[in-house]
Order: sequence, then C-alpha cells, then structure tokens
Amino acid sequence: MKKLYKQFTKLNIEMDIQPMEVSDLEKERVKRAVMKGKKKNHFSRNMSVAVAFFVASSITLSFTFPTFAAKLPVIGNIFELFIDDEKYVFEKYDTYSTEIGVTKESNGISVTVTDAVYDGENITVAYTIKSEQDLGERPVLMGEWVVDEFKNMYKDSGYFNSYVIEKINDNEYAVLYIYELIDGPKPDEVHITWHGNNILNLNNVNNTFHGDWSFQFSLNALESETQKFDDSIKSEEKDIKVVVTKMTETPISTTLYLSEYADVRKIAKEDEEWRGVLIEYLVSDNLGNEYKTIHYNGTGHSTDFKNHVNYSRITTTVFHEEATTLTITPVVGVYKMIDNNGSLELVKEPYTIETIQLPLNK
Repeated sequence: MKKLYKQFTKLNIEMDIQPMEVSDLEKERVKRAVMKGKKKNHFSRNMSVAVAFFVASSITLSFTFPTFAAKLPVIGNIFELFIDDEKYVFEKYDTYSTEIGVTKESNGISVTVTDAVYDGENITVAYTIKSEQDLGERPVLMGEWVVDEFKNMYKDSGYFNSYVIEKINDNEYAVLYIYELIDGPKPDEVHITWHGNNILNLNNVNNTFHGDWSFQFSLNALESETQKFDDSIKSEEKDIKVVVTKMTETPISTTLYLSEYADVRKIAKEDEEWRGVLIEYLVSDNLGNEYKTIHYNGTGHSTDFKNHVNYSRITTTVFHEEATTLTITPVVGVYKMIDNNGSLELVKEPYTIETIQLPLNK
C-alpha cells in the first residue's frame, strides 16, 4: 500500500482543475448499471459482482480524481436504460451492435445516434435526444428512411415501426427505433440514410419540432438460423386457430412467426355491431423463465373481414441455454370501436386458450 501511495504522489497532476459536468443521461446509465445487478438475469453471480465492483471503483475515482472522469468509459450501455420496459428484449444487443456515435444539432435540439444492429429480422437504432425545451413524454425522430438494398420493396408495406422510449429528464430522452422487416428482402448488408426532419411526440402528434438531423451508416447482418414447422405446432379451440409457422434465431433475438384464424362474430357472440379480435401472447420456457416480447399484430381480426387469416410475429430475446421447451399462451381480446378515430375498448376481460408447446432443438 505504501508503494502504491508513493506512486500516486509522484504523479504530475495539476490540482487546480474543476470537475467536468456529467450529463443526466450518463448518471442514469451508471445508476441503472448498478441497479441491474440486483435484478434476476442469466449472467453468473461472479460476473455481476465484478461489474458492480468496477462501477463502484469508477465512481470513487471520479470523486477522487475529477479530471479523469471524462476519460473513463461509461458503465453499461444505452440498451440497458430500457430494462424495466415491457418490451425489453435487448439483453444481447450491445455485444453485437455497431457503434455510430454521430451527433446532429438543429434548432436547439441535438440527436445522437449511438449504436445500431441488424440481425436480418430487425434494424434497431439507439439514439438520444437532448433539447433546451420539454419535447413531451415520447418524442421520436421522424423522416425518410432509405435503405439502398431495399429499393422500393418496403416503400408502402412489409415493414413495421416500433419504438421504446425513456425520458431521462425534462430535456433528455433515450430512444430505441426498431424497423421490423415483416415481408420482403433481408440482405446480408444494409446501407442506411436517415433524413430526419422532425421530432414528433407520439403522445401528442400535434407537438412537432422541425429541423434537420440526417445520418448515414452501414450494417452487416448477424448470422441466423430458421426452422419451419408443419401445422402441428398449434393451439386450436372453437372459432380460433393459431399455428407457429417458423422460428428464426440470431445471436441477439428469437422471432416467431404465427398464422391466426378467428371467427369474430362467433367469438363476440354478436351479429350487429362492429367487433374486433386481437390475440396477444405470453412466452415462457420449461425452466420458469418468462420472456418479454415485441409483438407485431398484423392486421388483426374484425367483422369487416370474413374467413380472414392474420399473420403476426413475436420478437423476443435469446432463450435460456438449458431450456428445452417453449410455452406460448394465446390471450384473446374482443374489442368494440368507441369513436370515429378508431379508438378501441375491451368488450370483456381477455381470456387464454390452449397453450402451444414448442420443442427447442439443442
């Protein structure tokens, strides 16, 4: 210890230096990285202890030697900011993501694209928004999204946009933008140009901030493996049939494709008024692990269509390596329309039907 102390005293450090300011986002990253160690996860206990120790050491160093703080790596990653979200399926993303690290500022609003990853099923982009004013609860960057390899194949259909948003403070936000490739080409490499031209609050579409935030980056697809199934992997009850048609696994995600048939009139037990049916899914394994999901509902089911087959998709994380069976539980909800804007309301409490048992080949 004395030897170490002597080495510190010999360091040529200018002591009249003020600590550098750390943003709330960086503070939140460190805080959540520490708290994550208290949550149940698939990492080993020793690894969790090591990470927690390194976080604590880094915080101590930032107080003792404030000039070093800016040079220390931020513990954790932007994906971990969303760990409490019901759509959090991003445990593995940081390991395989491409660092972008580009900031564009326009009209007092800075947008920083930090990371992106493409697994052949989805393109996921992590970014932050920082402003001099409150942008609302759920602001996202909007604008033309051009992928050279897609040409016009995804121009009007075949894709779906999902967002996961975390408000860090009144003026700072973190966003995950998931561009879901539902039906169309999935090339080995994508060259993306994002012509961001406005910040839109998803909770209030009239709350829009215009500007110019354009980004360009390229991503390589991760390796993937797809299994196709016959119609034996299914849940079938009176007036409803759900079939798992295929499963695609990548190093960061698992995507399940389903076909759904529902006789809405018989399910709703009404012949006159408009009714709709949406089927959600609970996913767990034989070890008791429950998995969060991002669900693409497809067109759903309604009395506007008769004998309609809907194609939906579930994206979740990588399954536990020791799991041998997946249990998928369909949850059926019956809805009515309550206004001219298409707002829906449940007619009765959602109910489950027969579970689907999917063997996991190891």
